[in-house]
Amino acid sequence: MGYYKFMERSASRIDFDLSPAQEEHARQLHSEILVFDGLMECSWYDGLVTQLKRGGTTAGSLSIGNFGYHRWQGKTEDIDARLDDWWSADTLFSDIGFVNAKISEHSDDLVLCLNSADIAQAKKDGKVGIMLDVQNTEFAGKDPDRLETFYNLGLRRAQLTYNMTVPAGAGCMETRNSGLSNFGADMIEKMNEIGMLVDTGHCHSSTLMDALDVSQVPITCSHAGMASRCKNPRTQTDEALVKLADNGGVFGIVSTPGAITGTDKCSVKDYVETIDAAVNLIGVDHVGFGSDFSLAASVEEIMTAPEWNDKLREAVGVNVQVWPWSDGHKGFENNSGYPNLTRGLVAKGYADEDISKIMGGNFIRLIKDVIG
Repeated sequence: MGYYKFMERSASRIDFDLSPAQEEHARQLHSEILVFDGLMECSWYDGLVTQLKRGGTTAGSLSIGNFGYHRWQGKTEDIDARLDDWWSADTLFSDIGFVNAKISEHSDDLVLCLNSADIAQAKKDGKVGIMLDVQNTEFAGKDPDRLETFYNLGLRRAQLTYNMTVPAGAGCMETRNSGLSNFGADMIEKMNEIGMLVDTGHCHSSTLMDALDVSQVPITCSHAGMASRCKNPRTQTDEALVKLADNGGVFGIVSTPGAITGTDKCSVKDYVETIDAAVNLIGVDHVGFGSDFSLAASVEEIMTAPEWNDKLREAVGVNVQVWPWSDGHKGFENNSGYPNLTRGLVAKGYADEDISKIMGGNFIRLIKDVIG
């Protein structure tokens, strides 16, 4: 099947015109720093553990509770899915069990992380740490207290909305900037209370800015592009990003070609240029990356979601001829591509300390400040 072709193969190596000494420096630096992906996957594809290890990953946020991990099989027909399966409490609960079983199965290589100390320990132990997030708050129904139930099961981050408007507020595909709702404000207050990180990766920029007015602690926009560089719904305005940074938050640049170049193709060089633009806008202390792969899913499975019809898919630049969409990102086709980012930042002239911040340090600082 075509969408499996990058699951076992390493990401392409990109020529950054580095000298042998620079290459060795980048290799050594990457092995020493804490590499944290703000959204490293939303599925469990064959070869995920291998690629995370190849990529020198310290830890990352694994997005669950969407369609159901047991359903991401790359099917193109006979898909067992209902609209009610998306973002439900039952799906989130099932996925927590699925991931815990996978971590137990790969206990020599993986560990569940609940806080920043767990991430540091994962690095010492040579394991890949997994934190759990969900990209919508619909699972909570009308009860913010349900957040605490799932916090106690290991969930550490919740995105207020996905693409469309939900009770918490307006998603990135919404044409009206209705922003955060009163219920969304209640959700943020509950997340602040229990130490759960507020995420706005798929939120409309108005929702992001409203969330910053409500939250008593910094928040994240875990995986999005920059509207000033690319016309795409999966981007945030400069105004919103500056406000995010002013409030101590972290912006994760998404690796989707459509949100980087506005087409279905890009390279790590384009990715680094977008990271550099974000640093120039909001400062190096507030920029990271959230790759957002979905290698195990077929287009047909994704399209069972209420938020992904043909019109919306085309708006974000998902081309059925380039699937998975990470296939179109040369040098970042899967989770083994993280060293290419470090190499690209070295080529860009970034200091080691700043590379360490971008490659994970900023997200880990935010996790420590908010979660512990």
